[in-house]
Amino acid sequence: MANVDWGRYGRRPAMLLAGVAFIDAVDRSILPGVLTRVQDDFGFSDFRAGLLSTAAVFAGFLVVLPSGYAADRFKRTRVIALVLASWGAISAVNAAVQNYGQFLGVRAVLGAGETIDNPASQSLMADYYAPEVRGRAFGLQRIAPIVGGPIGIGLGALVAKFFGWRAAFLIVGVPGSILALTMSRMIEPRRGESDHPTAADEDHSSPIETDRRGARALLADVREVLRIKTVRSLMIGTAIAAGATQGLAFWAPAFYERHSTLGRDGGAGAAAGLILVGALLGTWAGALAIDRLRDRYEGAPMLIAAVTTFVGGVLLWLTFFPVPLWFRLPVQVVGVAGIVAGLPGLTVMLVEVVPPTMRGIAASVTGFLAALVAAASPPVVGLLADQFKFNVNGELKGHVANAFLIVTPLVWVAAVVVWRGRRYVTADIDRATASRGSTVTDPR
Repeated sequence: MANVDWGRYGRRPAMLLAGVAFIDAVDRSILPGVLTRVQDDFGFSDFRAGLLSTAAVFAGFLVVLPSGYAADRFKRTRVIALVLASWGAISAVNAAVQNYGQFLGVRAVLGAGETIDNPASQSLMADYYAPEVRGRAFGLQRIAPIVGGPIGIGLGALVAKFFGWRAAFLIVGVPGSILALTMSRMIEPRRGESDHPTAADEDHSSPIETDRRGARALLADVREVLRIKTVRSLMIGTAIAAGATQGLAFWAPAFYERHSTLGRDGGAGAAAGLILVGALLGTWAGALAIDRLRDRYEGAPMLIAAVTTFVGGVLLWLTFFPVPLWFRLPVQVVGVAGIVAGLPGLTVMLVEVVPPTMRGIAASVTGFLAALVAAASPPVVGLLADQFKFNVNGELKGHVANAFLIVTPLVWVAAVVVWRGRRYVTADIDRATASRGSTVTDPR
């Protein structure tokens, strides 16, 4: 990374936006790390446990389009700062709940807040960095939540073991508040600034904005984005992959607890470790491949995403059979690496096939279907697991491995959809570039 020319803003914005994604992921992943302890206290089934994740995803689904609208029209650094500042207070409420219903409600509120920052972050990243380094820039942003996920799981399990599960939900407030203050002081780049740098871009003249406001403008933007064929492929592929991986990530600690000799705490640690190692290896390898191969192959980011996602999905699927740990653990690391290696490519491709003033809504439209599918995934996995109950230390528990064997092939479908969508990339990028000169000014 030392020899990479990050441009006029340097590496700092990428690191800060990665930090936002990291805090977001730690906050979301505390729950899987303490889930079985919460179940013991409140006495609810695996299906209702899955609904905790669904509530968060569904609440995010309700605000995802307005958040894209805001990202395309308001100061994005301020939007992110406000969201970050709110997480600590909501997490404190999460630690004080007294029953399942209250717990469900707080998880829903957290899910809505965590969704708002994503379109603003993606739009900012594209405007801070030129196409030649976007693979690495988005790679950092993609690494952060996948690294934050296992850290959240492991940290949640560790804190819960010594201080109880309630204390685990209090650990993200302080870093989130500090990062909020830093984000509020960041320079806001002009939309489209790094697409084709010119002398005008250097002094932020000739701003590219939109003057359309209100619900009709939101619907018009959505229709415009959905006309882009590459976006449709990315949206479908991302949604299928998100649905499968959301269920896999949520139930990973329970899988190791029930289907290995590692036990409760060892299961959470194993899940955290394999996701962390796989994420570091896969995401950065995928990001580097995007920047190095983008000029050699048409739609290189989508090509990389399709191939690595398919191979990773096949390897991961094999590990859910009754295989020994010496096989399961390393193959799962490689499988996770393959799946996440494609994530930077999906994001890079998305921001490059849409006009600069619609990148926020494009991220929201893509997240809209993904949120809907992902909302159903954890309870579906829990419901499937409940159909194959077996004895675990004298108790009947859901067979998570069988559920994983059923849902993991959806990842293969996502890979095929992304592969087929490559044919539209060149035409869509040309149209996005041509539209850059037709936008109008919207003074803040």
